[in-house]
Amino acid sequence: MLYIREELLELLKEEFKDELKETKLFRGEVSITVSKSSLLDFMAFLKHNENFLMDMLVDLTAVDFPDREPRFVVVYHLRSLTFKHNLRVKCWAENDELPSVINLWKSADWTEREVYEMFGIKFTGRELKKLLLPQKYPYFPLRKDFPLEGKEEPCEVWDWE
Repeated sequence: MLYIREELLELLKEEFKDELKETKLFRGEVSITVSKSSLLDFMAFLKHNENFLMDMLVDLTAVDFPDREPRFVVVYHLRSLTFKHNLRVKCWAENDELPSVINLWKSADWTEREVYEMFGIKFTGRELKKLLLPQKYPYFPLRKDFPLEGKEEPCEVWDWE
């Protein structure tokens, strides 16, 4: 898989000096960590700038670090169909919340809802409704502190509306 070239990485560093928290090159893969406050501007730049044209959100997921604050990092995998290059963008979900990218990529609809349902991370600027579990289910199964055997206590969560 081809990731963005090093000169494009330098362009991002120039354009977003203070907003980039970390850039990593590992085995040809590029990962960029961006601040929460500049996430939407950064993503819009990647989508619309003629050097990047990241027109496809391939995936959006989260990683739980229970001993860290903030606890969750949300990971976006972007692809340019024009240039056939990829980029991994990470953003720490301070207060378990991030702005939604659904206005940039419609494919974020399902993945943001899944991350909300499984990790409890809220995406502002959109309505979130659970897909796989009942709407009233109070737990987040992909958090590392969720017991492997599940929760035994009964709860009235089945809301077949």
